[in-house]
Amino acid sequence: MKPILEHETPDGSATVAGGIADLMTSLAVICILLLAAYITKADEGNAKPANPAPPVTAERERPPQPHDLAVERSADNPDVMRVVIPETILNFEVGKSTLLPSAEAFLADTIPYYATMICGPQGHAVESFVIEGYTDDQGDDIHTLKLSQDRSFAVLVKGLQIIHARLPWAYDCFQQKASANGRGRQDLVRNELGLPDRERSRRVIFKIHLRHT
Repeated sequence: MKPILEHETPDGSATVAGGIADLMTSLAVICILLLAAYITKADEGNAKPANPAPPVTAERERPPQPHDLAVERSADNPDVMRVVIPETILNFEVGKSTLLPSAEAFLADTIPYYATMICGPQGHAVESFVIEGYTDDQGDDIHTLKLSQDRSFAVLVKGLQIIHARLPWAYDCFQQKASANGRGRQDLVRNELGLPDRERSRRVIFKIHLRHT
């Protein structure tokens, strides 16, 4: 978080003048997630949701996402929020990009939530929804990059199928804002000994890019 700046007043007191941009960004994220959870529960049909979300207050906490997923801010870019998905939920078999039944069930639960978030009334705060695929450390760079791209694309295609069937009003918007990227064997998941955990490294993650304020 940016340091809070202070300006001295004539009487010697200090007033807070910095940190406003970070605060507003955080409030926007909370508002988006509150709205998405509210709309997803209320809307299972084809009409675009119009009901406003409950007001955000200091006492209200962000409701849990599907599967109780957490969202954390990127250390490198404060405008990027990473969805923390357990590696065992959205992972793949060795050398394959075919979605497992457990992964398909996970996407059926979660993709409508994110489609509502980025395409609903407060979706203007979201720049893009990025699906990143990864591999383990086996194979050369060309092979792992292609495999990881295939995995992220499989998730995107499945997500679009789910949205088309359940939230057709959000289909075009989601298609425009969502992208699939392959990262190969970068950012391997490691075990407690610091060695690559190959099974957990074969996964896909989500990143939410906010509009810079």
